[in-house]
Amino acid sequence: MQLSAVGIADFAFVSLYQAGAINRLPELPFDVFDSNKVNAAPDAYKMGAPDAAISTLLYAAGMVLATWGGTAASGRKPVHDVALGAVIAGNAGGAVYYISKMIFRQERACPYCIVGAAINIVSAVIIAPTVAKAFKKLFEK
Repeated sequence: MQLSAVGIADFAFVSLYQAGAINRLPELPFDVFDSNKVNAAPDAYKMGAPDAAISTLLYAAGMVLATWGGTAASGRKPVHDVALGAVIAGNAGGAVYYISKMIFRQERACPYCIVGAAINIVSAVIIAPTVAKAFKKLFEK
């Protein structure tokens, strides 16, 4: 859940740029980085809305799903962990897709996007054992 909170902060800032609320994203002083170009590219709007706003929404959904049903002691069911795992798996898949587009198509990098991708991939690694255990509980008998 803490990683989702960091992701919300990261992509909420990029969302301000994509919505036109700020004119430029602060940039690292290396030629490989161009956050403004990456986040204004057509790929950033393929789902009909800015990808940073969608990512912010998915991080918030992850936070809701992480608390949905409480804890195991208070009655959390395996289906809750499977639902959380599905959102996180989708985020991780999206991260790999967007990072590959950034590297191979745009030939520029966005440090905000790299942080988001790292959050998504690390979250998937962290939640995988919990989801595997939840699937086992759902289908045992």
